[in-house]
Amino acid sequence: MDRVCRWFLSLGLVAVCAVGPVSAEGEPRFGIGVFVGLNVPVQGLAERYPTKQNFGLVFQQRMSERVWLEFEYHRAGLSDGKIEDRTFIWSLDRKEYASPQAKSKFRLNSFLTNAVVRLGQWGSDTGLHFDPYLAVGAGFYDYQDEISGLVYPNQRREPLDTTLLLEPQVDDHTSLGATLGFGVTAISGTLGVDVRARYHFFDGDLRSMEAWEIEDVFPITFIDIYAALKVYF
Repeated sequence: MDRVCRWFLSLGLVAVCAVGPVSAEGEPRFGIGVFVGLNVPVQGLAERYPTKQNFGLVFQQRMSERVWLEFEYHRAGLSDGKIEDRTFIWSLDRKEYASPQAKSKFRLNSFLTNAVVRLGQWGSDTGLHFDPYLAVGAGFYDYQDEISGLVYPNQRREPLDTTLLLEPQVDDHTSLGATLGFGVTAISGTLGVDVRARYHFFDGDLRSMEAWEIEDVFPITFIDIYAALKVYF
């Protein structure tokens, strides 16, 4: 709980520094929405986990005719890691062995502040219109990677005891990161549908698993693609 409070306090300070006067051309506008999508691991993370779902919440404040300030909570969970099916070669008999009880999961919670810059507008101001935009953001990524059920590979007595397991390996950290992406929002009246694709990278790392020929991961990177339903007021 203390960690979450520190996140919100830090994000609040960022917001105070970032917020400027609203354009005099119109009233301040706000938006709130929910999104669902896909987290697509890339680079080293892609060697460990497949694509999985994500979801989140966003709150927006219009800063000018073209710029929105956005606060976002994003949650994702990766599972069915590739290490669950990997084998290792035991040094005593040079045979390959699997770990029948292997399980792996990666949980991610991020709190981001984004600048959403409109690149143009297609359609009518009073009816349905489409707003393409650039989204740039930064914030905190809290992640936990847990691997359990792996057979201890450095045993020195035959036969190999597949019930003798390594202690669960847990990487649990909070890191700073950034995101860059593009999207388009379809708006009609006070309702909008926002489709966005982004690249995320943050200062996190996952330890190597040498017996299974899995290298360490740094930085942690992924792409997320989502669709959001938003209400403006």
